[in-house]
Amino acid sequence: MVSFNRVILAGNLTRDPELRFTGGGIPVCEFGMAVNRVRSKNEEVDFFSITAWRELGETIANYKKKGDPILVEGRLQFSSWEAQDGSKRSKVDVVADNVQFLGRPGDGEGGGGGGQRSGGQGGGQRGGQNQSREDVDINEEDFDDIPF
Repeated sequence: MVSFNRVILAGNLTRDPELRFTGGGIPVCEFGMAVNRVRSKNEEVDFFSITAWRELGETIANYKKKGDPILVEGRLQFSSWEAQDGSKRSKVDVVADNVQFLGRPGDGEGGGGGGQRSGGQGGGQRGGQNQSREDVDINEEDFDDIPF
């Protein structure tokens, strides 16, 4: 039997990310995410709880805030527990493996930046995106070769 557990969501943070640490000192970041679902004339919103571990979680907590757009790639995880009143509770969370920090429409950021995977060696940003905008030397003559 084949099993596949993968989810990709693009939406906005519903609250500021909360960074905590386990008893062993491992960072874990939790945040909420809203994803719009458009159906003909109606627009609905789905809400998800996201968990990111280690360096990925620290990066999200340091750079994102409520309302910021983000793309999350990860897996679904089912949890169940007994509440203080004795009732059984359960929920499904998304455990993030990779995120992309998205730019807001009209802010000139496009949609890149912030790509990071959890777990790997170094885990840093992709493609040398750690330069600030002020460090990039732009020569407008270079744009003359662009065909559009």
